[in-house]
Amino acid sequence: MANTEAALKEAMSTIEGTIGVALVDYSSGMALGTLGGSKDLDLSVAAAGNTDVVRAKVRTMELLGLKDEIEDILITLGSQYHLIRLLTGRNHTGLFLYLALDKTRANLAMARHQLKKIEAELEV
Repeated sequence: MANTEAALKEAMSTIEGTIGVALVDYSSGMALGTLGGSKDLDLSVAAAGNTDVVRAKVRTMELLGLKDEIEDILITLGSQYHLIRLLTGRNHTGLFLYLALDKTRANLAMARHQLKKIEAELEV
């Protein structure tokens, strides 16, 4: 089992094209841990903003009566992918991993696969 710091380091080092990564509590919008980022990508701001995205999707699914789980949410920009992976399991309720990728260097399918693996090993 990996702790938050180890999980974020693994994401930065093993997922090609990673710009930044964060573990976020979407009940509060607070980042529990961040790694990476840039002057153009403030991970604390991204954590808070993407909390609104997650809350909106959860609320929409409830209104539609969908009895399913969100695996991940993908936001595609001109030069980046932003991947939000909701964590499941008894210790992970209300958390998501946020990953920002450089679109020219990233393999989206591999990033999703690796993020799922990191989630499985994460102990919060």
